[in-house]
Amino acid sequence: MKKPFLATYKGGRCKLVPEQNKRPFLPIFAPLAYAIWNALLLTPIAAQADMSQGAGQASGDFARFDMQTLKARGIDPKLADYFREPARFTEGAHVVSLVVNGVKLGRVEARFDNHGELYFDEALLTKARLKAPGSQYVLSSKNATEKRYDFVAAYPQTEVSLHPNKDEIFLVVPQHALQSDAPQTTNFSRGGTAALFNYDVMAMRSEFGSQSSDYLSGSTDLGFNMGDWIVRSHQLYSKSDDKESFEHLYAYAQRTFTEQKALLQAGQININNPLFSGGAITGVQILPETALMGSARSGARVEGIANAQSTIEVRQVGALIYTTIVPEGPFSLSDIPLLNSNSDLDVKVRDITGAERNFVVSAASFRNAVTVRPGYTFSAGKIRNQGANDEDQPWVITGTGTWSLSESLTATTGLMAATDYQSTGWGVDTNLAKDTSLSVRNLYSHTAKEDVKGTQASVTLSTRFTETVSGSVSATQQTTGYRELSDTTLHADDDWYNRRYKSQYSASLGWSNSTLGSFNVSISPSRTFNGDSTNRLVGSWGKTFKHATVSATVETALSGSSNSQGDSDDAIYFSVSVPLGQSRSVRTYASRRGDNQRFGATYSETINDQFNYRLSTESTGDRGDNYSTANLSAIPRFTSVDLGYAQGPDSKNYNARVSGGAVAHQDGVTFSPYPVQDTFGIVDVGDLSGVKVSTPYGPVWTDYKGKAVVPQLSAYRDSRVEVQTKSLPKRIDLQNGFQRIGAGRGSVSHLDFKVIKVQRILINASDTAGQPLPKGSSVLDDKNHFLTTVLDKGVIFLSDLAPTEVLRVSLTDEKSCLLKIDFPKETDYDAFYDVAPAVCHAP
Repeated sequence: MKKPFLATYKGGRCKLVPEQNKRPFLPIFAPLAYAIWNALLLTPIAAQADMSQGAGQASGDFARFDMQTLKARGIDPKLADYFREPARFTEGAHVVSLVVNGVKLGRVEARFDNHGELYFDEALLTKARLKAPGSQYVLSSKNATEKRYDFVAAYPQTEVSLHPNKDEIFLVVPQHALQSDAPQTTNFSRGGTAALFNYDVMAMRSEFGSQSSDYLSGSTDLGFNMGDWIVRSHQLYSKSDDKESFEHLYAYAQRTFTEQKALLQAGQININNPLFSGGAITGVQILPETALMGSARSGARVEGIANAQSTIEVRQVGALIYTTIVPEGPFSLSDIPLLNSNSDLDVKVRDITGAERNFVVSAASFRNAVTVRPGYTFSAGKIRNQGANDEDQPWVITGTGTWSLSESLTATTGLMAATDYQSTGWGVDTNLAKDTSLSVRNLYSHTAKEDVKGTQASVTLSTRFTETVSGSVSATQQTTGYRELSDTTLHADDDWYNRRYKSQYSASLGWSNSTLGSFNVSISPSRTFNGDSTNRLVGSWGKTFKHATVSATVETALSGSSNSQGDSDDAIYFSVSVPLGQSRSVRTYASRRGDNQRFGATYSETINDQFNYRLSTESTGDRGDNYSTANLSAIPRFTSVDLGYAQGPDSKNYNARVSGGAVAHQDGVTFSPYPVQDTFGIVDVGDLSGVKVSTPYGPVWTDYKGKAVVPQLSAYRDSRVEVQTKSLPKRIDLQNGFQRIGAGRGSVSHLDFKVIKVQRILINASDTAGQPLPKGSSVLDDKNHFLTTVLDKGVIFLSDLAPTEVLRVSLTDEKSCLLKIDFPKETDYDAFYDVAPAVCHAP
């Protein structure tokens, strides 16, 4: 017996191509008819044209069947009219899987003509990311947007493979037929209007015998997007026992001008400048739009070891810019949102026992991570003293230009002028070799009020010595007369200037080896003008074995500094993690800080996308005290919740965190389990609730209106949003299960996933005498197209059947009848199909 064939066409001609272990197609809405076709295959009743070379035959050649044998087997001979042509999709629209050049693009709605040939229309080209051929290749056109193209003629190398038995279209096209992945600003969506509210509330209570301590913090974002404008206001509230503070960090309006690749900000903003650390102002500034030039991150990293579950507070220029809770052990916080790239970070670590310690992260340590791009920046406004009266604050104006002198060299220079203060500077960034970069900055300042002058110089060098060894060093020094603008606006005691840093250095080295693991070490010594010095060193090692991952981290203050309790700040942490399948793991650890030792174990499990939990137990080596903790993280669809509990011999700790966002748009209010960013979208999946949608930020779920928020879309980059079809009801399908969206910064994109409600029905058909219709009879539509066959006991299975559609049954005695179906009054979309009786009447 010869192999069955699937339909393909190339160069405009349909061919039959052998397909291993595949059988020809019966329409998806009649899967039970395969039994009949199997009977045909297992009996030598068909004589096919010679295809011994496997090249296929032209569409004009057909198979020939023995009609008498068909009749003798009780099979309607009209089936031969359908099966004599190659396997094909029936005429009309079908939801199929689309594969282009081996890349799966999800489910799409494709149209086919009466010969089963694919329509290359505007919708298909867009979903397949194919270029539209020229006007000379338009086969038909209903209007300006509904055109059918002869795509194969335009790109003759195209191969179209139709797999109707798998509901799949496989396209192979030349590369020049694909739309370019290079972003063009004119191709991205713009506009849209919506208001948003983000919240992040954290509460913690610690009990020590008869005493207790409470901590509460809450940050909010209020704002809206309109016409590509972004308006935001950010506030931060914190309360520690009886001490509370409220900080209004900023309120501003922002817009990107794509042709100029520039970003405009106005309001309460922070000076963002490649040279100067200007702090917060109320004014205006113009910056290069980095998203149109390549991605950039702050490069700021805060790392260390938490002695116990701890709250981390990061401040810059006196303002609290970041806070979070970390578990006991090593922590590393990356790409913290900075007020500027030139001011140090002050870090406070407060654990659940109330112990606090502080350290400084030098700005020089993260400056080398910022990619310098040609462009101009300009800022002007009045210095805004956070939380204090701004009346006496000076006005400031600053401008900076960066030029590309060669492919590997850029130069920066700028000027800052304020009341009683002036500063100028220059910088050079260059690639000394393929994997080595050097950054140099030199600033000069003059403060008229004190009549002092000074200079600050910094150098950063980073390199990758080999494929496995990399390192970086940085150094910053300043004279006693140097002032930053923020130094002149602070109301500090007279000795404050002597406590400033005179010199700051940092060095890091990393090495990885397939046998020994990965090693990293960094050291950051510093010295103040009054002679105090700190020397902080952090080293780590990690290695993944077959059944476990082992790591060790060391943190030490080489100068012998101590924390707020007077204990040594030196610490070491060692852990072994063992995965238990894909969603569970066990970790054991041992740590020591000063004279305090701890040993513990943690069990964690991720139940699904919405729930995970962690259980820990710990013992102190010296005192033998035992501690236990439990943490639960949940996403109940429209918010994120974190709950924690810790208990020791004389202490208890409770913490809770709730975060998320809400968007008010033209169709109502939709909640998000994640904070909504400056560029976002709204998804509409019909009226279906609880449907899971994958977004670049994480999974979201539709509300009772079928809507969900895409909390973040990459500005001027393609983002993929996909509906998880497993979360759909059984009889719901989509025309297109995923969408690629290119969003301009500040736009509000609306993504509509069109829902197809499939009407699958199992019909118990009988004649007017109540007898089941004969097995093997053909079921035809009003255009005399074959649909399926009658099975045992008059059973007919159909899909996508409209109640108004007229069906005719061709009986084996050359007669026919019209089928009248008694459709159910209500459809249960969670059931795979409905069941309905039907009577076949004479026409």
